[in-house]
This record gives sequence, structure tokens and C-alpha cells, in this order.
Amino acid sequence: TPKMLADDVLRMLAEGFGDTIYALDNTTLENQLVSLLKVRGKRLSVAESFTGGGVARRIVSVPGASEVYFEGLNTYNEGSKIKRLGVSPYTLGTVGAVSEKTAYEMALGLLNTGDCDIAVSTTGLAGPKSDRSNLPVGYCCIAVGTKERICVYQYKFDGCREEITEKAINYALFLAYRQLKNI
Repeated sequence: TPKMLADDVLRMLAEGFGDTIYALDNTTLENQLVSLLKVRGKRLSVAESFTGGGVARRIVSVPGASEVYFEGLNTYNEGSKIKRLGVSPYTLGTVGAVSEKTAYEMALGLLNTGDCDIAVSTTGLAGPKSDRSNLPVGYCCIAVGTKERICVYQYKFDGCREEITEKAINYALFLAYRQLKNI
């Protein structure tokens, strides 16, 4: 029947995309993430720098997110990263706030509280100009992890400040979904 044929095509399409697909309908990424957190019985925390609370905003927009979302910290300042997340002053002084090591330590700081099962952190340069690091505008590091493993991803997004941060927010949500799906 046409429905069976359409279902077969969708199944083949989904298999072809593998881990890069999160839904076969118009379900939002944040809805999928919250649903999967509920199914897995996991709690999520977020530490954001250059995304300025955008990841948290998207998660809390989902009805029922309070069942699985523990906290979101907007640690924009280096001092906040040290005080609230335990990021090493040495790390900040040597590799800077926008680095894989800082993103890793931000996620680790959330996980070390014991209040979440999965942590997401974002740090980057949204522009319009670079900072003293001279890294390119659009460069960012996103960490997603559990107590067993933290993965850090580097990206270079193009666009204006708003476009760069929105892309990073989408990637952070997707990476959290993908890691949770694979546990």
C-alpha cells in the first residue's frame, strides 16, 4: 500500500542518516531531548558562556522539562567559570576561556555536583569582533558528557552574532540528544 511504501522509504532514509537524525516528523529538537531524558530517567544541567542561556531557554520552553532539567548556569565571565564550575585559573590563563579544555572543565564542574546525569557546556566567540585570543569569530567548543565520558566538539560557524549563537544552541541540543540516545 502507499502508506507501507512511505514507511519503508522513511525507514531507509532514517537508517541512511544514522546518528545525524533526531526525528522523522516536525518534532523540535528540544522536545525530543526532553522526551528522551524522561524515558531514560536522566537529569540534565547546562553551563553556557557565549550562548547566553539560549540552550536553557529552549529546554525550558518544553512543557514538563522541570522533570528532567536541573539547572542552567550562564557563566559568561571567567571568574564565574572558576567560582561556579571549578574551571582552573591555570586553564583560563594558558588556553583561554574559548577552548576545548575550558568546555570540558565546565561540563565536569556540573557533573561533579552529582545533581545531573548529563551535562552540556558552551564557550565561543559570537562576534562581531574577536577577543584578545585572536581566535576567529564563530569558533566555539561544546562539551557534552556523563560521569563516564565527556566529549568536546569544535566548530567554526559563519554568520552574524545571532546566527552563530543560534547554530551553537542547535548543535548543543543535538549533541546532548545524540549522546543520550547512545547510552
